[in-house]
Amino acid sequence: MQFQNYLIDAVNDVLDWDIPEEALTEAVNAQACLMARVNPDEMTVFSSD
Repeated sequence: MQFQNYLIDAVNDVLDWDIPEEALTEAVNAQACLMARVNPDEMTVFSSD
């Protein structure tokens, strides 16, 4: 399955964790990568800037 298919599940998992808001994006990305069995270092991150 593709990485994007795991994003909702990753968000639901990460929201249960006790982490600061500024770490949520990175945590969701890392969790979705784990679920999709993708190396997070190989992911391309797009900036909204």
